[in-house]
Amino acid sequence: MTSIRGWEFKYRLLSQWLKRQERYLLKPMNCPHHIQIYAAQPRSYRDLPVRLAEFGTVYRFEQTGELSGLTRVRGFTQDDAHLFCTADQVREEFQDTMKLTQYFLGTLGLTNYRLRLSKSDPNDSKFAGAQGETWRRAEEDIRFVLDEMALPYEEAPGEAAFYGPKADFIVSDCLGRQWQLGTVQLDYVLPERFDLKYTGADNKDHRPVMIHRAPLGSMERFMGILIEHFAGAFPLWLAPEQVRVLPISDKVAEYSTRVLSALQAAGLRASMDARPEKIGAKIRDAQLEKIPVMLVVGVKEAEASTVSYRDRLEGDLGALPLDDVVKKLREESASRSIRQPPPPPEPPPAEDETEKHAY
Repeated sequence: MTSIRGWEFKYRLLSQWLKRQERYLLKPMNCPHHIQIYAAQPRSYRDLPVRLAEFGTVYRFEQTGELSGLTRVRGFTQDDAHLFCTADQVREEFQDTMKLTQYFLGTLGLTNYRLRLSKSDPNDSKFAGAQGETWRRAEEDIRFVLDEMALPYEEAPGEAAFYGPKADFIVSDCLGRQWQLGTVQLDYVLPERFDLKYTGADNKDHRPVMIHRAPLGSMERFMGILIEHFAGAFPLWLAPEQVRVLPISDKVAEYSTRVLSALQAAGLRASMDARPEKIGAKIRDAQLEKIPVMLVVGVKEAEASTVSYRDRLEGDLGALPLDDVVKKLREESASRSIRQPPPPPEPPPAEDETEKHAY
């Protein structure tokens, strides 16, 4: 009996100690944390809009059968932000956020997408109470912005978040599969539930409006789709390795090192293949590894301070001065241009092979 009571006493002590300790929990979303930051101090209408952003890691218990590589995972990072603004600022802020998402996708060449206005569904209990004036106003605000920007879109009942309607960017990958990446969501609900306030020009309390935005969405899903979109052959500015120096022999080792140093000094991600292999093998390996630019260096190039420029898409472009090559690569990388391989030639028109008769 004494032993049992001793354990009970120790258990109570341990329980009391645990209650005093800091605890860590997995979070499913970043919204409440940004809301608490907003609510941590008084806000005036002069402070708005307040924009809070982070690359926040969140966790969702996806079912085992739903998991799929990088495109659907249980722990992922979002390029998440929450904008707190007045009702008069909603449409302008929402439009600017839409433009930001378009800029991101356009820069990365992900232009094959469609827009979806995700609304509530009156037949779904998830949206209980969503048919009031608040939701109607939010949907009208989004519809106004999309129409103002002349963006074609489709309306999808039941695809909204539980706190408000949203505009979703549905991107098609190279296999024709469709994925939701960027999203911009309009929320009149959570500011009400968390009792958020700001002091207006009339010196009275008013309720702010929230805009949730994630231009790329899940970074894991985005990276998986981006890799498939380019089939691993990234444009120069995005490639992990932009340039590879290919010396023909050890005789040009010193000049090849100088070429590599000039590229790296210009901020380019460059490496050198100094293996004792034939130049044809080095070019083939770089081509298979999808290196955007190969600079072949031989004795003639070393004597003339040039490099033989080989582009992954355009092939051999001949000998060019080293300084000009460095300048060209820096400009192309800074412009973030995306060059696609030339389309295959159209096949000649097929001859009429139908049977011909003399009569």
